[in-house]
Amino acid sequence: MTADPETAWQRYTVSAELLHRDDMAAALRGRDFGAAFLLMRKWDHVSQDRIASSIEGFSQSRISRIAGGKAKVEEVEVIERIADGLRIPGAMVGLAPRPWEVPGAAGVAPRPPRETLRVPTHLREQAGGAFGAPPVVPRRDEVTDSIRQLLACIEPPAAGRGRRVELPPIDLEAKILNAWSSGRPREGSPVLVMVAGFPGSGKTEFARFICEITGWSLLDKDTMSRPLTESLLLSMDTDPNDRQGEVYTGRIRPLEYRAMFDTAFDNLRLGLPTVVTAPFVRELTDAAWMERMKKRCAKAGAAIAVVWLRCDIDSQRDYLESRDAARDTWKLSYWDEYVATIDPDQRPVCTHYVVDNSRHARSNLAEHARRLASRIRDAS
Repeated sequence: MTADPETAWQRYTVSAELLHRDDMAAALRGRDFGAAFLLMRKWDHVSQDRIASSIEGFSQSRISRIAGGKAKVEEVEVIERIADGLRIPGAMVGLAPRPWEVPGAAGVAPRPPRETLRVPTHLREQAGGAFGAPPVVPRRDEVTDSIRQLLACIEPPAAGRGRRVELPPIDLEAKILNAWSSGRPREGSPVLVMVAGFPGSGKTEFARFICEITGWSLLDKDTMSRPLTESLLLSMDTDPNDRQGEVYTGRIRPLEYRAMFDTAFDNLRLGLPTVVTAPFVRELTDAAWMERMKKRCAKAGAAIAVVWLRCDIDSQRDYLESRDAARDTWKLSYWDEYVATIDPDQRPVCTHYVVDNSRHARSNLAEHARRLASRIRDAS
């Protein structure tokens, strides 16, 4: 494998050799950027991260979706950004010559200096800040405005009941929007975002939405552990869908949470912001547990934010019936008995954000998140 024509910390532009290849010319002529990105990786030996860092508003996850055929590039404005960022001549993608192709054109700004590739904070600190990432330029587009509208339903951190655990302050909205605007998921210190709430409150949808726009890692307890949990319950002669009995709550549930957090902290130590989603109903009402988590994050050099999904009882039932999951069978079959075990007004004992996901909420989170995530995937 040949080395990158530029140093590993410089902005990427498509090599002249690749632009002269017939397969690359055909991909660009057909505006098949999925094929073009794959050819860049194959012949210029460049990572998806580095391609994304060279295109305004792109993230590695967006490059991955396009290269994998899950998203297309059709809007002229986006094609222009790709051409300008990677220095692809306009004629090759059906555009007029780009301003930077015209030497000395009046009013044309000089080519911006090459940006440095994003580097995890802990590595930048070890290097004395020599590889600092370029500043974030806030985006002004429909997606950004929609994100602000949705995040407006996040209330400022509020005190929980009983003993209060003060978490270090963090502007979660700003951090999310910075990741979206810059396309740099690792910008600044890593953050652990705990998305919590009762079953059927919309935790998974909200967590996926956050990761969709930021490129942060997502760890969903059910996705990570459900097959293993069901096998363990069967091996113990227990219903594989039982989430109320002592076998699950006393022996298996603690292992699920331990595996999820061990994985999360592996990510954080690598500088990867991570969103974890699970009920956390017991954990977030245990001040001692929250103090331990706070200290563990501090030791890993990570910020921590807790988001609680508020949802009334009727809305929870609607969501559970809608997803029709086997693990919810007992709850729906014995609804009154189940409801008697939960307090819909419960809040974490730590400072936290609250998102109202009730059916009557001013902003319908589920519908808004689905619509916005779809626009993000398609507007590329």
